[in-house]
Amino acid sequence: MPLPPLKVLHLFSNSKWTGPAEPVVNACRTLKELGVDITFACSPKAGSGFNKVRFMADSYEISCLDFMYLSKHRHPWKNTRDKWTLARHLSSTSYDLIHCHLDNDHLIASRVARKKGLPLVRSSYEGVGFPKKRRYKRLLQKTDLLLSPSHMAREADEQNFGFPSQKAVVIPGVVDTARFKHDPSLPDMRLQWGLGTEHFIFGIVARMQTHRHYEDLFQAFHKLLQEYPQARLVIVGRGTHQERVAFEPVRRLQIEKEVIFTGYLEEENYTGALAAMDAGIYLTPGSDGTCRAVRELMAMAVPLVSSDRGMLPELVGHDQRGLVTDGTPQALYEALELMIRDESRRKRYSEEAEKHGRKHFSLQTYGTAILEAYNRLLSR
Repeated sequence: MPLPPLKVLHLFSNSKWTGPAEPVVNACRTLKELGVDITFACSPKAGSGFNKVRFMADSYEISCLDFMYLSKHRHPWKNTRDKWTLARHLSSTSYDLIHCHLDNDHLIASRVARKKGLPLVRSSYEGVGFPKKRRYKRLLQKTDLLLSPSHMAREADEQNFGFPSQKAVVIPGVVDTARFKHDPSLPDMRLQWGLGTEHFIFGIVARMQTHRHYEDLFQAFHKLLQEYPQARLVIVGRGTHQERVAFEPVRRLQIEKEVIFTGYLEEENYTGALAAMDAGIYLTPGSDGTCRAVRELMAMAVPLVSSDRGMLPELVGHDQRGLVTDGTPQALYEALELMIRDESRRKRYSEEAEKHGRKHFSLQTYGTAILEAYNRLLSR
C-alpha cells in the first residue's frame, strides 16, 4: 500500500509580488507537481493594491488559507492572534512539517510548531547569510532545517549563529526555465527601442535606489562610449529616487541617447528585454539577496558583468559565466570593454551561463532538492 503524500504548510508573511514572492510560489507549485500535499498561507490584505501573491497561488490551484494576518513586520496583537489561530488549525489538520519563508511568519510559527511537535523549515533569501542580529539567533535555535541560497550563506550562518552545518542545505534559487529561454515569438525589443543589430546592448535589471551604485556604472559606460559609440545601456526598472540616481546623472554626462530607460516591464516584454541583451550587468543585491535577475539572465544565455558584492562572486564565477569586478568605475569599464571586444570569450560565458542556469535553477531541480531535504529531515 503506497504511503500518503507529504503534507506541508507554507507560510509567507507578505502580499506583495516582490523579493522572494515568486520563488516561494514557484516552490509550492513545483512541490505540488511532485506529489506533495501543499497548503499555502500569505497575508490576505494588500492595502489598496492587488494581492498578486494570492492570485498566483490560486492560478496554480494551490490550496490557500486566509484566516491569519501574516503581517510583513512583527505586530504584537496580530502576531498573538495568528499564533492562536494557527495552533487551532494544527489541532484539526495534520501536517508533516511547516515551511517558513520570511522573518515574521517564522516568528509566528516557531513556538506553535514546537508545541505541536512539528519540524520547522526555513528558506533563506539572504545571499551571504542572515544579518548578525540576535533575533536571527533566536529564530534559528527553533529551526530544524535551513535552506540556504549559497555556500557563503550557510558558512556565515554557522559562524555567526552557531547553526549546525548538517542542518543546512544549499539549494540555489529557482527560475522558470521554460519561460526564460530564447523564443522567436518574444517581442522584438530592439525594434521597440529603435536599435539595430549594429548596436551592442548592455542591460541591467534593478531598482533605481541610492545604494545600487548606478553612479559607478554611468561613469564606466560614459568612458566606454569614447571607444565604442555603438554601445547602448538598457535599464529595466524604476525607483523612488530615479531622478537623482539615474535621470540627472545621465543628462549631466550627456549620454541620454545611449541610455534607454524602459521602466517596469512584465510578462513577455520583460523576457523579450532580456533576450535582446548582449551582456548583463549587476552591481549589488537588493531586497532579494539571491539576485534572481542574474539567474534569469543566465537562463537566457546572457553573460554577466558584476561586482564582488553579496553572493555575486559565487553566482557569476569570475571568468566562468562572466566577469566579477570590484565594482569601481575603472574596473567596470575594463570588464565592459573586454566583453564588447572579445566575442569568443563572450560566447563562452554565454554558453556556460545557460548550461549552469538550466542545470541548477530549474523548477524541477529546485523542487526535487527541497523534497529530498524534507525526506532527510523526517527520516531523522
